[in-house]
Amino acid sequence: MIVIIGAGLAGLSTAYHVAGVPYRLFEKEKEAGGLCRSYQMDGFTFDMTGHLLHFRQAEIRTLVESLLAGRLGKHIRRSFIYSHRTYTEYPFQVNTYGLPPEVVRECLLGFIATLTHPSAHSTKPEDRSFKAWILENLGEGMAKHFMVPFNEKLWQVSLDELTSDWVSWLVPKPDLKDVVNGALGIKDKAFGYNPSFLYPVQGGIGALPKAFLPAVGEITYGCELVEVDTGRRRATFQDGHREDYGTLISTIPIPELVRCCTDLPRAIREAAAALRCVSVYNVNLGVARERVSDKHWIYFPEPEYPFYRVGFPMNFSPSLGRPGCSSLYVEVSHQPTEVTAPAVLLRQIREGLERAGIFRTEDDIIVADVRDIRYAYVLYDKHRARVLPAILEELERRGIYSIGRYGRWEHTSMEDAIAQGKHLAEKLRAT
Repeated sequence: MIVIIGAGLAGLSTAYHVAGVPYRLFEKEKEAGGLCRSYQMDGFTFDMTGHLLHFRQAEIRTLVESLLAGRLGKHIRRSFIYSHRTYTEYPFQVNTYGLPPEVVRECLLGFIATLTHPSAHSTKPEDRSFKAWILENLGEGMAKHFMVPFNEKLWQVSLDELTSDWVSWLVPKPDLKDVVNGALGIKDKAFGYNPSFLYPVQGGIGALPKAFLPAVGEITYGCELVEVDTGRRRATFQDGHREDYGTLISTIPIPELVRCCTDLPRAIREAAAALRCVSVYNVNLGVARERVSDKHWIYFPEPEYPFYRVGFPMNFSPSLGRPGCSSLYVEVSHQPTEVTAPAVLLRQIREGLERAGIFRTEDDIIVADVRDIRYAYVLYDKHRARVLPAILEELERRGIYSIGRYGRWEHTSMEDAIAQGKHLAEKLRAT
């Protein structure tokens, strides 16, 4: 018997692809989807922050397009950075045109310096800090004017504490021609991993996990894992229910999983407990004015704005809001132990949106909902690089596979979560 913990995308994909092998799927919430969920409030549909579909794997794209046949809209990315009181297109490194001339000069000369005086570093990515990677690959100007302030706002730690082994697919190093073109305002190609994206026409991103459900067996909802006896291979849930398993597949955050496994070695338990993450306040707003922005999302690197990103769901699909209105999601990072009262947070956000010219003083916020996402982004630090392989190996030795973004403690996409479930299911079916 296979027991799957968590009905997010990784768990649903595993169940979908493990057909023919007996399994049971348990979910602590009352519905499937994990963070890939949508909810309705006063005529608006909100996601748990921005979830957009970008594909690098043909097999996963084919699967999702078949599950959501005729229900996906394609969008050409309209994402921007707001700094120095002006908008520049994302990504920053190839779109500095429009910034103050002295800023453009700093960014251009700094990047050229990385080519004319390349670093002699031979350290492994997991040993090189994220800050060192930024300086070596993008230069001091881009580090100063976007990469360092934005990422320190997002990650809530010094970038010297983070490794760079996760960066390459998210922040590719551009060619000199692309940087020069971007400084001159010449556009001859899209840049980055997500120049276009897909998004459901109806229902928000929650339409994706719901599309798996007809082909997935019964899910036991409201059932939270509290203990795993890895020797007896027995899982115990909060309601007292016990389930024996041959293989356990967990998609919950790995510190939570290890905490439940009471018979793991002390060193493994302590190592997992010390893994770090950053939390995010996901603030969803409905405003009684049309088209407060024509953009999909905007990044804010400067400290005078409490949020690092603001997105506009009704620009993904008009069905997500009410006629004559706009909807926004606002993301504010914080340390997991830090708490800001919702009223204070909403006041800070409103003031920031007005400073940025997105809101007007007379704008009426008709819906405001604050969700605190405890596990939002995992921190790639030296501790993670040192201990994570041993944790995963010890779990697998005991018949436990930990998968998904938080199960493998990594910075990956919805596509990756689906792929991990698929590949693990295929492996188990073959054994």
